[in-house]
Amino acid sequence: MKILFAIAFIIAACSNNETVDISSGGNSDDIMVNMDMESVPFAKQSSTTSESELYTPDISQKLVRSGSIYFQSEGLEKDYEQIKGMLSGFSAYLESENQINDNYRKSYSLRIRVPSEKYDSLFNTISKIAFRVESKYSNVDDVTERYYDLQSRIQNKKELEIRYREILSKANQVKDILEIERNLNEVRSDIELMEGQFNYLSKEIKFSSLQVQFYEELPYELNTPKKKGFWVRIFNALDNGWQIFLSVFVGLVTLWPFYLAGALVFVLVMYLKRKNKR
Repeated sequence: MKILFAIAFIIAACSNNETVDISSGGNSDDIMVNMDMESVPFAKQSSTTSESELYTPDISQKLVRSGSIYFQSEGLEKDYEQIKGMLSGFSAYLESENQINDNYRKSYSLRIRVPSEKYDSLFNTISKIAFRVESKYSNVDDVTERYYDLQSRIQNKKELEIRYREILSKANQVKDILEIERNLNEVRSDIELMEGQFNYLSKEIKFSSLQVQFYEELPYELNTPKKKGFWVRIFNALDNGWQIFLSVFVGLVTLWPFYLAGALVFVLVMYLKRKNKR
């Protein structure tokens, strides 16, 4: 039971950013939970030490930048190649692209990733090559709090994982081992989930997103049906006549019950006439 008590104590201590040191005498009944004050990075070592001297983290602002440009082009393929060609000069890359063509216009939709420090420069450069800019916008999202909160939570979870493993190495009862392993799996799942979120957020911070959409109007063409040649029309007429003949023949075959009924009536009438003559 002391193993389970140690687990509960660790969870409570972790929430207070404290480090727990587990010492063992050889079995689960001898496990004792003590606070190792020398291993606590943010604890107050003396009453004369100020908090600023104990913990002065290097916190920089974390921003996610994104934007969009929508413009009309006079030379769609030329602008497309020009935009693609300039990306390497900004250490940017094309994340996705889509081309749409119809009877009235051709268009491209490009999603570009560019280092945050070069976002403004690329945004302005692309805006200058446009024939007519129809819309554009830029957005900055401050994710500083979320970034450092995730970072701190991941670190705390990893410290908790280490403590669980220390307890697991000293446990010798099946009940305690199963309980600790269950908690370890939960902590490991939390770490993987938060690390995925943290890595995604870090990428969003490092590489800004720029959506570029541009189109070119196509000249209007009147679609008039082309007249078919003489022999083509003759062939079509023959084919239509044959199809009509087949349809009539099939229709006549469909009436076979009436033919049968008529034949029976005719035979009956002839039989009655001959009988009356006799």
